[in-house]
Amino acid sequence: LKPLKPKLVDISSLAAVEDLAPLLGRLHRTGVSAGFGYGSDQDYKDSTSVIALIDQGGLGLPDRDYYFKDDAKSVELRRAYEWHAARSFGLAGSDPKTAAEEAAAVMRVETALAKASMDRVARRDPVNTYHKMTRAQLQAFAPNFSFDRYFAAAGGPSWSAVNASSPDFIKGFGAALQDLALADVKTYLRWRVLSGSQSWLGRAFADEWFD
Repeated sequence: LKPLKPKLVDISSLAAVEDLAPLLGRLHRTGVSAGFGYGSDQDYKDSTSVIALIDQGGLGLPDRDYYFKDDAKSVELRRAYEWHAARSFGLAGSDPKTAAEEAAAVMRVETALAKASMDRVARRDPVNTYHKMTRAQLQAFAPNFSFDRYFAAAGGPSWSAVNASSPDFIKGFGAALQDLALADVKTYLRWRVLSGSQSWLGRAFADEWFD
């Protein structure tokens, strides 16, 4: 776990949800997939232009519906995913009781993000995923998350327009930050760091990830 220590210390130092933005920017800059996605994409209505992109994301299961289907297979898959998280936290040093609580926190946060996410059928229509706006307009969707501080930490070129592919997700993301406990958010971020690195962390982690 030594290579991950700087990120994990950074996360443990988070004292308030209001300070999440720069932390998330630093995590995204180093390839950690958490909260939402930030990058660039061709402007759907101007093929000569590439613009910034904010997209929904941050889930460990492949699609939002995995978090809500109540058939037996889906229930079992969620249970297996939660056990995988618990076993991974155990490998990272948590005792069994704490690891189970941490895995449950991951599920609470990811379920909140999934609830705000657009389903895959709606995303097939490009009209539904094109919402070009300014930085100020983007900020209005999540007033409690400082996108200015996030972009400063995430780096990249300056820009004047962004496609917020799912404004409802940005709203839901902001609402989740108000409703979720800070401890849950920090545990979720630790999980995203850990789960994105497991195949490089030694045999025990790699075997758990493969399983």
